[in-house]
Amino acid sequence: MKTTELNFQPIQRNTECFFDIEETPVLYKDPIIKGSYRHYPDKKIIINKNKNEGISIVNNNFLSVRHEEAFNLGITIFEMLFGVTPQIHKESLNSSTTDYNVDLISDKCKIVFDRRGYRYVNGGANEINHLMKTIRRDYNRNINDIFLTIWDFISDNFYDEYFPFIRVSNYLREGNSFYIEMGYYRYRCSNGFLLGRKTKMTFKHSYYVSDFQKIKKAAIDQFLRNKKRFLNMAEKLWRLLLIHIPKAQIRLVSFDIFQKELIKKNVIELKRLQIELNDLVDKYVKEIGENLNAALNVATEFSKLLEGNRVSQSRIQNLPSIWINKVTKKTFNIGTYLNEINDIEERILKAKEVVEEEEDFEF
Repeated sequence: MKTTELNFQPIQRNTECFFDIEETPVLYKDPIIKGSYRHYPDKKIIINKNKNEGISIVNNNFLSVRHEEAFNLGITIFEMLFGVTPQIHKESLNSSTTDYNVDLISDKCKIVFDRRGYRYVNGGANEINHLMKTIRRDYNRNINDIFLTIWDFISDNFYDEYFPFIRVSNYLREGNSFYIEMGYYRYRCSNGFLLGRKTKMTFKHSYYVSDFQKIKKAAIDQFLRNKKRFLNMAEKLWRLLLIHIPKAQIRLVSFDIFQKELIKKNVIELKRLQIELNDLVDKYVKEIGENLNAALNVATEFSKLLEGNRVSQSRIQNLPSIWINKVTKKTFNIGTYLNEINDIEERILKAKEVVEEEEDFEF
């Protein structure tokens, strides 16, 4: 299976994504006075000045935040957290130009994993290379007697890197909030996952404010207060490396994480996904080993096969982080967990076959 490496694009102005906007009242024909127009109360139209066309109708007290303002705030937050200017990994603008998303990363800012543990590396003229955690030979089991020694299932030349990223999501339409979220990309692939929308490393704000400075100040204050929390996920990724899971059962983790999405598939599509899932398991066991970290990477890549662009990228990428929080708790027991999900694949497939048989009978 082909590996898609991370894409580090330089920061530069994107004329398609960044455009000036203006607002105008919503007018409608007066039903009584011919040729006359009235203002629609409490509504306004947001206009893309580059295209000279209206792109959405919102309430009068909705703050229209230009995509460039959102982008610049993302850069500010990244520099504040990591001390380097970011690069663009992914950037998208929908066809109506109302929805803008960008993932900001840096090739100088990463979490490095090897047989010693993990460390945060911030490159540059004054490189900071702090060893955040080390592992000793006598540290081989957790409270549940489940952790195995890392050398038992990690190759001698094991080396991995994760790049923290900031995702900014801005909307020139109602129904969404302004978001700045943090996540991680593994260096060998472009399958990211987010820390979760309920964490301190996710900023959410309503557009019903008087000016953008209020949003900007709130975002900076939140990330400043929680600046060191981004390393919490690095600790969890490390713990996942230490939890052994047999190769044959790694696929079950994806069924556990995405069972609500999988149950929506028809039997033919589900069986196709099972085959592709086998390939992903082979790939990541070879690269990482038989552990829950490999299972996580299988799941994040599987999510793209599962839903593609049909669902919110943020929503689908939050599901693995919810799973991470569950399996890195001190009370987690891998043996109990594997027993719980042992037949999950079979249960989903049988449930789909029953539903489709009933549908055929009714037809």
